[in-house]
Amino acid sequence: MPKKPTKADGVQQLKTDLKNHTIGSLYLIGGEESYLKEHYLAALEKEVVDETFRDFNYDVFEGASLTVERLTEAVDSYPAMAERRMVVVRDLDVYKAPAAMKEELPGILSDLPAYVCLVFYYDTVALKPDKRTKLHSIITKNGCIADFSHLERHDLIPWVKRHAKDAGKVIDTDTCDYLLFLCGTSMTNLTLEIEKACAHSATDTVKRSDIDAVCTKVLDAVTFDLTDAITAQRFDRALGLVNDLIAQKNEPIVLLAAIARHIQRLYAAKLAMQAHKSDKELMELLGSKSTYYARKMRDSAARLDTKWLRRTLLLCGESDVAMKSAGADRQKVLELMLLQMAANFGEKAVRR
Repeated sequence: MPKKPTKADGVQQLKTDLKNHTIGSLYLIGGEESYLKEHYLAALEKEVVDETFRDFNYDVFEGASLTVERLTEAVDSYPAMAERRMVVVRDLDVYKAPAAMKEELPGILSDLPAYVCLVFYYDTVALKPDKRTKLHSIITKNGCIADFSHLERHDLIPWVKRHAKDAGKVIDTDTCDYLLFLCGTSMTNLTLEIEKACAHSATDTVKRSDIDAVCTKVLDAVTFDLTDAITAQRFDRALGLVNDLIAQKNEPIVLLAAIARHIQRLYAAKLAMQAHKSDKELMELLGSKSTYYARKMRDSAARLDTKWLRRTLLLCGESDVAMKSAGADRQKVLELMLLQMAANFGEKAVRR
C-alpha cells in the first residue's frame, strides 16, 4: 500500500486527496480566506456525494446545536444506494467543544467508518489547533487540517488575470498590483471588485481609472488618502473620509489603530530611506510582498518630515489612551487627533 503524503501541510494534503480521488474520512477546514474554504468544501462534496441520492447521504449541522447523539448517528449511518456519505459540521471548535461533546469526540474521530467523510468547517469560528491535546494527535493521525490563509501576491496576480480573462478583459501586472493595494487580498471581495472593474471598462483592457471609478477601497488604502489630505492641509477632506468610514460601521478605535499602524509604517519607510535601504529590504521591513505597496509607502514617506512622523506617533498613543477612558466621545477624540496632526504639519511647513 503506497505511503500517504505527509499531513504537515494540510492544504496540500487536501489538494492531493482530491487530485488522486483518495478522499479520507476526516477534514478540518478553516482559515481567513473564505473563497478557498468554500471552493474546497464544494470540491469535497462533488467528489464524495452522489447527486442522485444527495438527500439521503449529505448532512449539515450547526455546531452550536449539535449533540453527541446526533453526530454519532450521522457518522454511523450507512450510505443509501451510494458508496459514501458526507457530514458537515459548521462552526464547532472541536478543541473547545462543550464538555459532553469533548469527552466523546476522541472516540468518535478515532474510529470513523471508511464510508463517511466528516468535515468540521470553520466559518465564523477561528480554527486554532491545540497541539498539546490527545484529540489533536487523533485528528492528525486520522484526518487532515487545512488552514487557508490569504494568498500571496505571486499567486493572486495570475488569479486576477484569469478572472479578468473570463470576463473578456485584459489586466496587466501593475494594474493588478494597484487593485490588490486598493481592494485588499480577500479573494471573496476581489471576485466582486474584478467583476465591477471589468463591467465598467469600455475597452478590452481594465485600467486604473476603471478601478478608481467603481471599486471599494479597503481601510488600509483609505488611510493613505487620509494622510495625504491632512498633509495637504485639507482637513475637510480628511474629516469627510472619517465620517464615511464611520457610516460604514467602522468603530473609531479601529480607525485610530489603522491610522497609527499606517504612520508607523511611514516612519519605518522614512528611516529605511535615510539608511539607503533597497525596495526589497523595505518590503521585508513592512511585512509586504507587494512592490507597488513598498513604492507607494516610500513615495509618501519622502514627502513627510521625520519630526512630524514622530510627533504623530506620540499623538496616536495619547489619543488611544483618551479614547479608552471612561465616558470618552471616541469619534470626537479621533477628529481632534486629525486636527492636531494637520496643525502640527502646518507648523512644520511655516518653520520651513
